[in-house]
Order: sequence, then structure tokens, then C-alpha cells
Amino acid sequence: MKIGPQIILLISCLLSGQDKENWTVSLPIVERVVSIDTLGRINLEASGRVLISNRKQLIRLAASTGTVLLGGLAWKIQQDADKQYERYLDSGDPRQRQIAWDKTKKLDQTSGWLVVGSQIFIQLLIYSYIDEY
Repeated sequence: MKIGPQIILLISCLLSGQDKENWTVSLPIVERVVSIDTLGRINLEASGRVLISNRKQLIRLAASTGTVLLGGLAWKIQQDADKQYERYLDSGDPRQRQIAWDKTKKLDQTSGWLVVGSQIFIQLLIYSYIDEY
């Protein structure tokens, strides 16, 4: 939006709000049937820290550890697969090429499955931060 229309909109809003009678006065009065529970979601601990159950702490620790370990292992195995692929490209012997290709394929698949496992642990970690209401 350009600056000119924004200024005009701002000034018109300010001027329309300068009436002696407020527009909210014309709204109907709403009567509450039920009292409002103002203390419903107050944390009763004096420090204001949120209490986390031991189960949830254990889940978060396991999910974090699993994410880091599986992700790191996937990275390491992928590095090995890249080295095998380089051997595949550099080899002149057809038998050595086939062996290097088979190792590359196996290591790539293993690395892929470890990444999937790492992603599952990340989802578990995210899920542990969702509060239940």
C-alpha cells in the first residue's frame, strides 16, 4: 500500500474516533450467565516455572538424543557412501566397480533410513512440546 492512502486512512480513523459519543455506547449490553474463571490457568508455583513431568522430560531427552545420534550416524555413513562412489568412478576393473557400486547402494539406503529415524525422533520431540488442554 502506498504511503498516501495509509496517511489518509490513519487520519480518517483518528477523526472518526473524535466523536463525543463513542460507537461502543450504541452496542447492546451483554449479560453473563456464567462467571468467568479468572484463576483457571494460573501456574501455582511461586517462581513461575512450568512444571514438566518426569515422563515428558524423559521423552524429550530420548528424542533429542535419538535425533542427534541418528542424524550424525546418517551423515557419517553418507560420507562413506560418497567415498565408495568415488571408488566406483575411479575404478577400471569391472568387478571392483560392481563391488563399489553395491557398497554405495547399501550405504545410501542405510543413510536414508537413519535420516527417516532421525526425523521421527524430531517429530516426537516437537510433539512433546504440545500442551494438552
